[in-house]
Amino acid sequence: MTISIAIIFGWLIVTTVVGVLAGRNQAFSMENYFVGGRSFGTFLFYTTAAAEIYSAFAFLGLAGWAYSKGMSIVYAMAYGSIAYGLYFFIGPRINRLGSRLKYISQPDFIADRYESRWLGVFVAFIGVIFSIPYLQLQIMGAGMIVQLASGGAISWQIAVIISFIAAVIFVYVSGLRGIGWTNFLQAIIMLFGMVSIGFIFPHKFFGGTAKVWEILQEIKPNHLTLPDSAGLGIFWVASVSLICGLGFWMWPHIFTATYAAKSEKVVRRNATILPLYSLTMIPIMVVGFTCAAKAGIDPAFAGTITKPDHAMLIALVNNFPPLLAGFIGAGGLAASISTSSGLILTSSNLMARNVIQKGFKPEMEDMAVAKLGRALVPVLTVLAVLLAIFAPSMLVSLLLVGYSGVTQFFPAVFLGLFAKWPTKAGIVTGLLAGLATVVAIKFMGVPSPMGLHEGFVGLIVNFAVAAVVSSFTPKISPSTIDRFESTLR
Repeated sequence: MTISIAIIFGWLIVTTVVGVLAGRNQAFSMENYFVGGRSFGTFLFYTTAAAEIYSAFAFLGLAGWAYSKGMSIVYAMAYGSIAYGLYFFIGPRINRLGSRLKYISQPDFIADRYESRWLGVFVAFIGVIFSIPYLQLQIMGAGMIVQLASGGAISWQIAVIISFIAAVIFVYVSGLRGIGWTNFLQAIIMLFGMVSIGFIFPHKFFGGTAKVWEILQEIKPNHLTLPDSAGLGIFWVASVSLICGLGFWMWPHIFTATYAAKSEKVVRRNATILPLYSLTMIPIMVVGFTCAAKAGIDPAFAGTITKPDHAMLIALVNNFPPLLAGFIGAGGLAASISTSSGLILTSSNLMARNVIQKGFKPEMEDMAVAKLGRALVPVLTVLAVLLAIFAPSMLVSLLLVGYSGVTQFFPAVFLGLFAKWPTKAGIVTGLLAGLATVVAIKFMGVPSPMGLHEGFVGLIVNFAVAAVVSSFTPKISPSTIDRFESTLR
């Protein structure tokens, strides 16, 4: 497995060097550090967005879900269509407001639109709560990918430490600009890895994909229908597709990335072409179904897979040359680190900018905020790595409702962009009601109607409460409404 290890860590060194060089000769400022100086063109913004969106889940989770559960994995394709269609309309407006009103983070917009710095603090705090476990997932995914791709030669803990030392270096030095240029490289190897294995796996085991479907139809027909082998039916798929589609751009790190585009045209163009990258998820799903078919007829193969998320990489290491395992492992590590780096930077941004400066030290200079944010990069990374190593299940409950949680920001963002009537009290109570609904269904045994996803139910409650409370509470001042209207014209 020496070849695999050399490829994986060779690629890690290359991307780290590129990330550090990206920040060379760039003036250090809050805007440069957190939003790349708002200078990303079409291609750099495209690869940055693609690499941040398609994380370790794209390499491990998609195949693992298709392997163990079946056809409900189609939700991953459905929600992308919703997300990119929505982005065509909201993305340019987010970019315009960020550029003209000098927003650095998602809570900047929400706090300004609803005239409440404490709402901004609350949104920032919730954003960090959901970003840390998401970061922990990426860290654990990175370690798992390297461990499996190396055939166990490197423990996942060692892999995590090495990988995230590299990530901290280029994020600390170069900020979003470093992330953008490393994501350019990461997107290339991710594209290669995700597309190639979708063809290689079914041909290796069955001579093509047709045989995969024939075998599954014979031995596990529920795997190819809805409800599938996990009992997940059409209402679940539809509601989770909608909640993920609407929540897609509500993740703080992806929302903030929109500020980095140098123009609205860049954002709109990417809303059109980014869906092409989502096609790379199809080959990964095919790999999962291929492993399910192989496991169904080969008990020895099935016995090697201890966890569904390990299916693709274990099959790869045991049945393919080390050279291929190295490249695919590098692609998986790239997917993990590209998303992780954005989460690290954005979490430090939210803490320094919105919790500390906006909440408790409004006199703090922007340069001091940038320096504090950079100082928090290694602190937050160490915290997430320690949680991943010593308490791997501690934050799973938060992670499971991650999308459900961040999607509750959607009414505040969408209504803030397109409507005049929502009030501060309406948005706050709606957000609290939506989050409470998610918690009640997910953790307190409250039944969800028709098997709908808890995040979807929470979103309906959120909108309803926001509308009702806004009808009888003080309106946002006309000066603020006029300022936003004139900025968006």
